Amino acid sequence: MTENIERQLTERNTRGTLESSTKKKKACELAGGGFTAETEVLTTAGLTPVTDLSIGQKVYALDPISRIIKPKPVTAVQTVPFDGQLVTLEARRVDIQVAPDHRIPYRTKADSRIRFKRAGNLDEKSEYKFINSWRSVPRKHLEAVDITDFVDEYEICVSYDGHGHTFRAALPEGCEPIRNNGHTGYHFDAQTFKEHQSVIEAIADEITIRSGPNHHRRPYRFDGDDFIEFLGWFVTEGSVYWSTSSDTAQVRIAQENERHRQSIGSLFDRMNLDVYRNKSWFAIGSKVFGRLLEDLCGAGSHNKHLPAFIWNLSRKQQQLLLEVLIAGDGNERQTYYTVSERLANDVLRLCLELGIKPRYTVRKGVWQIYIREVNDGFQPAAHLGRKEATQELYRLTIEDYSVVMAGRNGKFQWVGVSNIS
Repeated sequence: MTENIERQLTERNTRGTLESSTKKKKACELAGGGFTAETEVLTTAGLTPVTDLSIGQKVYALDPISRIIKPKPVTAVQTVPFDGQLVTLEARRVDIQVAPDHRIPYRTKADSRIRFKRAGNLDEKSEYKFINSWRSVPRKHLEAVDITDFVDEYEICVSYDGHGHTFRAALPEGCEPIRNNGHTGYHFDAQTFKEHQSVIEAIADEITIRSGPNHHRRPYRFDGDDFIEFLGWFVTEGSVYWSTSSDTAQVRIAQENERHRQSIGSLFDRMNLDVYRNKSWFAIGSKVFGRLLEDLCGAGSHNKHLPAFIWNLSRKQQQLLLEVLIAGDGNERQTYYTVSERLANDVLRLCLELGIKPRYTVRKGVWQIYIREVNDGFQPAAHLGRKEATQELYRLTIEDYSVVMAGRNGKFQWVGVSNIS
């Protein structure tokens, strides 16, 4: 019966594009069920205890028919009293405690279709497989990055090989340079450049960016893949040093592994960024890049995070970013380490976007995230149990999709919710 409901819901959602977007959907109760208070759910803000979920907050949810995951809003959180035997499911990669009528999605070795069984009835089979494959909605590849889209304190230097009068005549009304220099060309403030960017780019021979007079000029446009790789190395190994004695900042990327040093050196060459190199790190002097990287990725190892725009990248580019992160702060067993709670949550989310089921531990303030693709499951005889409990349980209602990534103690699986709306 539950499988029929799932299919009907999927058909309803497919038809939804033909119906009025203002038509209110009725909630569909799938089962009562309920999570214990220790349960965490993976949301677009990272891990969130089920007790802290709020209406409108977006969780990662899965459609069991198409196996597509999308952020979907929570539309209701209901607390219900419970007095009886909870069902416990504990193994290397799963830890959940739920009411006996909670819906658990599963597969079998013989049938890869996703089906549902109430937790209290899981002992009817000798072995189950979890949901181990899914996909995100396809997104466009980011071809190029213009850093003036992310910073607003800079000046643009424009070189033009023709006569100055010709250049000035080609500028639209209101597009006035703040100064002109025979060596560095015409200079525009940030507001003027963004307002007239297309015109300036069309007539210029070369455009560079800098913080202001007497600062080095740098490129401002980069290949999309190169920029993502650059950000990955900064997140794992980078820092910004702000000078107290001079008007500058130094961006450093530490790296002593020779293979990785070659990769980083080649990256800077492709980006046309002149850097200082020694045996321990690479450095570039630039207030513009210092502000850019701290704004996008955070300042200090405890505050690092991934840029917001990476959630709109193609799967290939998200995979590139994850590979660089592991190269910098991971090991050969694909375990990633960070002291930043926000970055840890971002990496868990990135794993989910890439079809990897996250698992983590925290030891002495260091997050350890295990990034391995597995075809896991459980055997009721070994992993299923019962636990007497008198406590409140939490029932979730999610828009459209009926399965969320949830778990306890750093172990997560796709688990059903009580209702969808």
